[in-house]
Amino acid sequence: MQVTKKKLIGGMILILLIIIAFIFLTGNKANDSDRDAPRFKEVKVERGTFQTTVSATGTVKPIDRIEIKSKASGEIVDLPVDEGDFIRKGDLIARLDQKDEKAAVAQAQADFDIATAELKLAQRTYDRREKLFHDNLISEEELDQIVLNLAIAKGKLVQATTSLERAQERLAEAVVRAPIDGVVLQKYVEEGQIISSGINNVSGGTPIIDIADMASVYIEAGIDEVDIGKIQVGQTAAVTADAYPESKFHGKIVRINPEATIEQNVTLFNVIIEVENTDGKLKSGMNTGIEITIRKEENVLLVPTMAIQTPQNGNRQGPGGQESNKRMVLLKKGDEFVPHQITIGVSNFKETIVTDGLDEGSILGVPMVSRLKAENERLEDRIRSSRSFGTTNQSSSRSN
Repeated sequence: MQVTKKKLIGGMILILLIIIAFIFLTGNKANDSDRDAPRFKEVKVERGTFQTTVSATGTVKPIDRIEIKSKASGEIVDLPVDEGDFIRKGDLIARLDQKDEKAAVAQAQADFDIATAELKLAQRTYDRREKLFHDNLISEEELDQIVLNLAIAKGKLVQATTSLERAQERLAEAVVRAPIDGVVLQKYVEEGQIISSGINNVSGGTPIIDIADMASVYIEAGIDEVDIGKIQVGQTAAVTADAYPESKFHGKIVRINPEATIEQNVTLFNVIIEVENTDGKLKSGMNTGIEITIRKEENVLLVPTMAIQTPQNGNRQGPGGQESNKRMVLLKKGDEFVPHQITIGVSNFKETIVTDGLDEGSILGVPMVSRLKAENERLEDRIRSSRSFGTTNQSSSRSN
């Protein structure tokens, strides 16, 4: 009697559990009919400008950096320039102590004056003696001596002239002037310092300053080998300096280095971009961001690339084995999104040009993949839960 009672209670519990499970499953199915319906993000086909770029970082470099040295040696007595100064061609950079050079010029000038006077005397003597020779009043040997004296006087004048010119050059070399218009980038010496000549010293002499014309500058940027095939000399580039994030500088590529450099296992090719810098904002060594325009098309139909789908058969190849430019989109018609074939042009990660199959203003649908995936995962969890629930009941039933 007790066994029969236990079996009756167990049967009632089992029936109750089955009823609860049925209500749970059918209720969730009804609720999921609307919730599991595909959701779409609507995007509009618009007309605009398509542009592809390659981005990189670069450093500002002077185009013509000149290291200024003195041809003379000596103590610097005047150095009126400092780093950052703008100087014109011919402006004073440095003046050396000129005492020795001035003394050498004075001595050379005296020698020149003496040689000039001796030549005049020798010339007059020759003129008089030549007359006497023609009148047979002196011998030929005496005339030859006069001719020799005249030649010696001319030679002395040539030597004196050369010595004077060299002394004057050395005096002028003690004053260093700017060879170009530019900005002083670096100063190596100070007043009172003794420097060595840049032409008479084995070490190359003492540098005084570095100067560069910064009206135009180079941007040296490393381009990844993946993108270097898209880069060509003459392409335009937009430059943004870290110091002036609100300003845009424009330049063009003037050189692509033929040999790569490897930095942290990344192969890069240096690209040189010339940029106008008339306002002087770009300084040597500044870090910059580079955007090189690879392609630009205006007034074209554009759709987000995420709205483009491959054909249903998954085959992108057209006749002859070449990649087809046919793609599929979900076009909104009424309240539904229906598959629609289009023809595309060039594309990037963000936008794609549509050449045929759509009109401006058309609405496309992008499936909410992340939401659908989440709904599917929840559905799979419910199925696993229901299977686990049924198995437990069956085991319990057999034990009873």
